[in-house]
Amino acid sequence: MKVLIQITKPGKYKDQAWEPTKMKSKGEVFAVTPSYAAQLIEKEQAVLVDNGSENILIDA
Repeated sequence: MKVLIQITKPGKYKDQAWEPTKMKSKGEVFAVTPSYAAQLIEKEQAVLVDNGSENILIDA
């Protein structure tokens, strides 16, 4: 399971150790693991994407 986040600070991001590092721009939305989403949100590098009714969007 992955959740959708929106990047608030541009930079290089890598969700899993075996995945290549990807450059992401501010405002870009992509799917990450919940643990990585929590790390980025805590560092204020991303925000969780919801559907407007406080439901988290999940990419299965």
